[in-house]
Amino acid sequence: MPNPLDYLTKEQIAELQLSPDELSTAYQPSGGGVYHCRGAEDACKTLWIAKRYKYLIDSGQYSPEEAFGNMTFKGKYGWGYTVLKGEKLHEELHRITNPLNPAKHKIAIIDEIDTEFPARFFAGREQTEIALRMWHIRKLHTNILMSSHIGNSTDLIFHLASHFTILPEGINWVKDCIDFTVINRLDKQISYWSVYNVIQAMLIYSRQELTEGEDNRHKKVKKNNHPDELINQDDWSEIPSDNLPIY
Repeated sequence: MPNPLDYLTKEQIAELQLSPDELSTAYQPSGGGVYHCRGAEDACKTLWIAKRYKYLIDSGQYSPEEAFGNMTFKGKYGWGYTVLKGEKLHEELHRITNPLNPAKHKIAIIDEIDTEFPARFFAGREQTEIALRMWHIRKLHTNILMSSHIGNSTDLIFHLASHFTILPEGINWVKDCIDFTVINRLDKQISYWSVYNVIQAMLIYSRQELTEGEDNRHKKVKKNNHPDELINQDDWSEIPSDNLPIY
């Protein structure tokens, strides 16, 4: 976003009668954004997130102390980084997007967001509030790096609030890169990119980690009030299977 002061005359600025402090904050460009990495299994969604996080830290734009999420990072990338899962992750996302006192300049990582904010269950009030506040992330210079599987796997609002949809094509071991497509919802453009030196990024995070939190939300077992409606084990043969996919 250009600086509006560059497009006004001194007379136009003087007419506003702004104080020096108000003028100094007149230019407030947006930064960060919601990056939604999508793909099937082995598309290197998590690796793309790790590489993006590594870049933000290495370039000095952010520090690990300003980052949190449900991935565990190693070495200097984990020093000061906060691992949060389940309800604790929800609480922190709710806190940093609080409209009364929003946190600025953060990195939030939500790998496999479909396990935290699923689409197939009724979204609670907290989940809806967090999703709606994603629209304001760029104003706060915060980066949301999240991944999900192909399909309606996560809350629809998270899809709509994504500024950039990332579609990685897996790793090229020979070239040490990931080719990916970027759907830029801000500029309404589709572009094609490659990011290199990704194999090194494999070493900075736990690749066999379960990102889902073990809390009360996942321990609840719903009671079946209609046991008589369950299919009897002997009746499975009566279910037509002609149109079922063969794996």
